[in-house]
Amino acid sequence: MSHTPSFYKAPRYLFRKHNILSMLANTPAIKTFTDVGCGAGELACTLAERGYKGTGIDFSKEALVVANSIKSHRKINDKQLTFVSGGLEKLNTKRNDVVICCEVIEHIKDDKDFLLKLRKTNPKYAIFSVPAREKWFDHFDEKVGHYRRYEKQDLIKLLDETGFEIVEFRSYGYPFINITRLVRKAMAGKVKEQKSIKKRTQESGINPIKLKGTVTKLDIEPLVKILYFVSKPFNGLNLSEGYVVLCKKKQ
Repeated sequence: MSHTPSFYKAPRYLFRKHNILSMLANTPAIKTFTDVGCGAGELACTLAERGYKGTGIDFSKEALVVANSIKSHRKINDKQLTFVSGGLEKLNTKRNDVVICCEVIEHIKDDKDFLLKLRKTNPKYAIFSVPAREKWFDHFDEKVGHYRRYEKQDLIKLLDETGFEIVEFRSYGYPFINITRLVRKAMAGKVKEQKSIKKRTQESGINPIKLKGTVTKLDIEPLVKILYFVSKPFNGLNLSEGYVVLCKKKQ
């Protein structure tokens, strides 16, 4: 599916998605997943189409409506993928080869406590993605409910202290997502104003920049797939404005 009326696959999302797909392809022990904070659920649907069985969890009712719409459109059955409302309390500890948290922990005031609780659910692996570089924290971050951005060494330390061993750390999408950051910053005025952090976070899961017209109908994924390979040589350098990390649970 190239497009749904309620969700468009933005460039930064697509770079993150294809890095995660690559990490999973390199880790054949992973067969099942839970996507915590799944938002519109497009990543979870793609994983289901690739044979992974899993669950998507989100506390935004609007996001779950979109997620189930994408799932239905792609004819994915409930045995392969389900979406449920809630948070960590919904994690099934018996079917988590990997827990995925994309753009989640920056929305949580006490990120360390969240990660400790996630660690207790006993996943074999975990994947985290976060916005990078504190110096780039701006009005857009505030409007979508971010408490912070992360420096590389601070994130490594946080994961170590909460019981996760890093398997692979990628500073992904450079230089392309750094350019999209400037576009997002310029378009921050199109993000709906919300008073509470909770509401900002709920809104952030489905294209917080509200665009209209043909731009949202364009399928840019084939192009991003090419640019993803162009960006790969930079993954080990600390240049990007986004990090994605594959970890395994410490024994």
